[in-house]
Amino acid sequence: MDFISYLIIAVGIGLSAWVAVKQKPWWKLTKEEKKKRMPMVIAGSVLVVLGIVLMVWQSSVQKNKIIGGEKDEHGCLIAAGYSWCEPKNKCLRIWEEACYASVEQEIQYILAEKYSRPADEVKVTVLKQDGNFAGGSVIFGQGGPGEGGIFLAAKMGNIWQVVFDGNGSVDCEKMRQEYKFPEEILVPNFCD
Repeated sequence: MDFISYLIIAVGIGLSAWVAVKQKPWWKLTKEEKKKRMPMVIAGSVLVVLGIVLMVWQSSVQKNKIIGGEKDEHGCLIAAGYSWCEPKNKCLRIWEEACYASVEQEIQYILAEKYSRPADEVKVTVLKQDGNFAGGSVIFGQGGPGEGGIFLAAKMGNIWQVVFDGNGSVDCEKMRQEYKFPEEILVPNFCD
């Protein structure tokens, strides 16, 4: 915004100066010549004043802006590390307070968001859990045909991530190599 203010001021000064010294100095002009040039002088002066007003306004806006004051759509201060926790219906820092009551609840909300379903229509059952790894089943809605499947999740940092879900076959080597899933989770339900 400052660049625009400076540009407006420069154009205004340039316009006024060009009109003022076009052929002869302002003080040597006749009344008729001054009358012809007056609209251009006024336009240049207005541009200078407009540029100064923009600079003052921009300066006051920057002074009133809170550093790190960016908020998400729920009003959580992002720069302070806050994020929205749907189950608790509030902003929190996940390293200070757990958002979810259980692994099942966290995976329930992850899958509900992924498939654009209300969380209360997603039923998650953790069949196996070993530290930062979990596997289980999921049912959507009433659980009719094709309304569910299995999942594998790994805790990365402080957050659970669903690394596989569906009814297809699991890429067991990927789960072992990339995510380091222990055999106790993968065998026998997911990898035979």
